[in-house]
Amino acid sequence: MSDYQSRLSLMEGWYEELVASDEREQLLLQDYEPHRQFLGSLSGSVVDIGGGAGLAARFLRSDVDYVVVDPSELWRSREWIEFGAAFRKSGPEPRFIAADGEALPFPDEQFDAALSFWSLNHVRDPGRCLVEMARVLKPGGYARLVLEDIEPSWPDLLNDGAARVWARVARIKRQTLIRRPLIEAFSSKMRGDWPLHEDHIRIPEPALREWMGDCLTVKRREWIDGSLTFDLVKSGD
Repeated sequence: MSDYQSRLSLMEGWYEELVASDEREQLLLQDYEPHRQFLGSLSGSVVDIGGGAGLAARFLRSDVDYVVVDPSELWRSREWIEFGAAFRKSGPEPRFIAADGEALPFPDEQFDAALSFWSLNHVRDPGRCLVEMARVLKPGGYARLVLEDIEPSWPDLLNDGAARVWARVARIKRQTLIRRPLIEAFSSKMRGDWPLHEDHIRIPEPALREWMGDCLTVKRREWIDGSLTFDLVKSGD
């Protein structure tokens, strides 16, 4: 079994357990809720790369043409088909296409927006996926990348540490940014051993920006609920 197939199997096992859990809807809502406003702002045609069961549809306008691309057969199981349909509620019905993000089966400049939520860490070649994402986006089209296990920069850690201290002093709640105890996070950063889930590949931020090239421009970079999130725009002709 290849490294990719092993990682895919681990990921599928985790989602098989999730769909059998009584807390599945609550847990998935927590994941998607911070992206509600962005998803609700999209119109036209949207491709969800590694979009699984098409759960983002719950937060999309009903008139959006929503296409989900994912290589895993897991999402076509009876359990996920039934749960996905219930979870999406009044959102658009997805068109599901079994394909890899490295070879999207679409012509150039087809989509108004692209999504990659917690999927880029699972693929064979994340750089190729970004090239393909840029290719199928229309000029001026938007994309949102949500990434796991990205090592934060020193400014990220320092800003998060200051915000945590202030929240504690002021006795206020704040959204989770970097999901690690602060001392642990600083220690891992200093040692250079930032943790990585077994089913993920490491994606250094400098490499990510290099893969974006001149086609995708970063409009926003923000830690959202523990995941580094990028809003991108495809450069015009």
